[in-house]
Amino acid sequence: MEAGTLAHKLAFVAAQHQQDEATILAQALREGIHVLYRDALIEAYLAGSITREDALKELGPEMLEEIEYQRDALQRDIAWGLRDA
Repeated sequence: MEAGTLAHKLAFVAAQHQQDEATILAQALREGIHVLYRDALIEAYLAGSITREDALKELGPEMLEEIEYQRDALQRDIAWGLRDA
């Protein structure tokens, strides 16, 4: 759903939520920073730049468990793919 300009999308969201565009932009900025921060935390944890305890504190146990599950599954897949290679 890429149709429409950013201005059109902003106007649509503002109308749907019956809020002014500045309020919608402020909310979008907060949510966008939250997503970028979370992604940076995940990247830092997987790279070993932050401890598991720090990641747990910031991301929560459920998200950290999912991240570790995905990491471990990827490592198993790679090991399986490289056997007999």
